Amino acid sequence: MSMAVRTKVLSALGSLFFLTLVGAAVYCSGQKILSLPFRATNDHLHQRGAPVTLDFLIPGGTYIDEKMTIEDVARIRFAAPKDRVEVFVRRLSESVPVKYRLLGTGILYLFYVFLFLAFFRVFTWARYTTALSLSFLLGAVVYYFMPDMIMGRWDDAFFLVWSLAFLGTLGWYRRRRRARAAAA
Repeated sequence: MSMAVRTKVLSALGSLFFLTLVGAAVYCSGQKILSLPFRATNDHLHQRGAPVTLDFLIPGGTYIDEKMTIEDVARIRFAAPKDRVEVFVRRLSESVPVKYRLLGTGILYLFYVFLFLAFFRVFTWARYTTALSLSFLLGAVVYYFMPDMIMGRWDDAFFLVWSLAFLGTLGWYRRRRRARAAAA
C-alpha cells in the first residue's frame, strides 16, 4: 500500500472510532437520564427554575409515584391513544383488508409525489430527474407527517428510505457520468 492509501484508511478508521465513541457516549448518557426517578428529577428542575421541565411528559389522569422512572412515564405518555378520533381511525383502518390499505398507502404517497413533481416542473423548470428525485423526498416527508391508512411508522420510514436511496443512486450516477466525461 502506498502512503496516501494508508493515510486515508487510517483517517477513515479513526473517524469511525470517534463516531462509535460519541454514539456510545450519547447512548449511555441517554440510558442514565431515562433511568432517573421522574418525580425527584422534575421537582429538582422546578426548584432550580430550569427553563425546561418534565411536565410535558405527565399524561393526564395518571398518578406518578416515586419509583417511576422518566422512561416509564414517557412510555405511558406516548403509548396511550391520544383522542377519540385516533381510536376511531385505528379501528376503521383495521377493518379494511391489508392489501387495500397498502394500495391506498401507495396511491397516497404517489399523489404527494405527483403534486411536488408538477410544482417543480411548472414553476422551477427543473429537469425531470431532479424534479422526480426531489418530489420523492418531499412526498415522503409530507407522507410522514400526514395521517395515512396504515398505523405505525414502518411505511413512513420505508418511503423516506426509498427516497433517500433514489437520491443517492442519482448522485452516484451523476458523479460516475462526470468522471467518465472527464476521463474521455
